[in-house]
Amino acid sequence: MKTAVVLLAIALSAPVAAQDRLPPIDRFDLGVGLYAADHDLDTRWDASDGSRGARVDFQRDLGFADRQDALAWRIGGSLGTARRHTFDAFGYDYDDTSMRVLDRMLEIGDNVYPVDASFEGRLDLDITGVAYTWMFLHDGRQAAGIGLGAMRYDIRADLDASATLAGTPAAYANDLSEDAWAPMLRAEYVRSLSMRWRWGAALAYTRKNGGAVSGDAFDAQVALDYLPWRHLGFSLRYNYNNVDLDLRRTRFDGNIHLNNRGPQLLTLFRF
Repeated sequence: MKTAVVLLAIALSAPVAAQDRLPPIDRFDLGVGLYAADHDLDTRWDASDGSRGARVDFQRDLGFADRQDALAWRIGGSLGTARRHTFDAFGYDYDDTSMRVLDRMLEIGDNVYPVDASFEGRLDLDITGVAYTWMFLHDGRQAAGIGLGAMRYDIRADLDASATLAGTPAAYANDLSEDAWAPMLRAEYVRSLSMRWRWGAALAYTRKNGGAVSGDAFDAQVALDYLPWRHLGFSLRYNYNNVDLDLRRTRFDGNIHLNNRGPQLLTLFRF
C-alpha cells in the first residue's frame, strides 16, 4: 500500500507530457466572432491649392460612435511536420452613420463647413492582416518566432452637410476613399498551459519615410484559447492597432490617424 501511495505521488508531481497538452500551433484553425472596438479616427484633408485643412476628429467633431461591435475573423495554419512555418490572416470591419449640427467650422478639402451646418455622414472601415512566421522555437509546449506581415486599411467616408448663409441655401460634400498596405515585421509567442488552455501574444511594427504613403503602424494582440472539445472552443483576445499615415495623392494630400483597441471573443474551430 505504501508503495502505491509513493508511486501515485510521483505521478501527480511529474510534469505533464507534451502529448497531454494542447499543441501551441494547430494544423489549421478558424475563428469567427465579435470585436467590441473602441476606435478613434481623425484626418486632415488639404485643399487643392495647397492650403492646410483642419484636423477633423470623426467622433468628437462629426458625431460618429467611438465604440462599436464589429465582425472579426481569423484563419491560421502551419506547414511541416515540426509546424515551424505558420500563416495567419485576420480581419474586421464596421460601418456607422452620423447626423448632427456642427459646433465648429471645419476646413475639409476645398469646402469650409460652417458652424451650425446640418451634417450627415457615413463611415466604412475595413482592416485586413496577413502574416508568415518562422517558429525557430517549437518544443511541443511553447513556440516562438519572427516573420513578416502586412495590414491593409480601407477607409471610405461620405461627409455631406447643408446650411443657410445670409438666406441662401448651401451644400457641402466630400467623399474620402483611401486604402493602403503597411508591410510589418512581427514577433509571436504561444504557450500551452494544459489540455484545454493556451495563451499567446504577437507584436508587429513598420515605419516608412517618404513616397506617396509615409508614416508608421503598430499592431499588438494577446490571446487566451479554451478548448473544452477537441476541435471546438473559444478564443478571448485583446487587440490594439494604431496607424498614422501621411498621404500624397493626385486628388488630395492629407493625413489619417486611426486607433482601434478592444476585446474580441471568437468561436474557434481547430484541427
